[in-house]
Amino acid sequence: MNGLVRLFAVLLAGVLVFLPPKGDLSNLGLPPAEGATRDGVAPDFVLEDLQGREYRMSNYRGRPMFIVFGTTWCPMCRREIPAYKEIYSRYGPKGLVVLYINVMESQRKAAAYATKHSLPYPVLVDTQGKVMTDYGVRGVPAKILVDRNGKIICWNCRSLDALLLKQF
Repeated sequence: MNGLVRLFAVLLAGVLVFLPPKGDLSNLGLPPAEGATRDGVAPDFVLEDLQGREYRMSNYRGRPMFIVFGTTWCPMCRREIPAYKEIYSRYGPKGLVVLYINVMESQRKAAAYATKHSLPYPVLVDTQGKVMTDYGVRGVPAKILVDRNGKIICWNCRSLDALLLKQF
């Protein structure tokens, strides 16, 4: 029995290591790296989409944004595609900007991934990982909801629908 208690204690300690700081249980993913954003404001960025068009984040101020950082090799990124498509189809017509930022991979890989999975929203390419670093992303997928004023509402939110409803 002592072995089971010890195993449970080790497992519980491992789970607690990954909880967000200050007891914020709304985000059970990795929180942003310290100092990644200032005053909760989403850093501006300029990236190209798969057709070479430039996207500047600040051009979308006044509209809420759902930004997903991911890669082609990430199994969870692939599993969550149906949820991203649902968010896009439900809230895109209401004004939500959905951007998928492929990190640290070539445009060719990102384009093949977007085609294979029929991604309906813009796919941007952060080949050097600068935007990922600016946002403090430490693992993928990282999902960030930004309000109309450019403030980050949440990271990897559990109640995304409730938060999106408040935006519209």
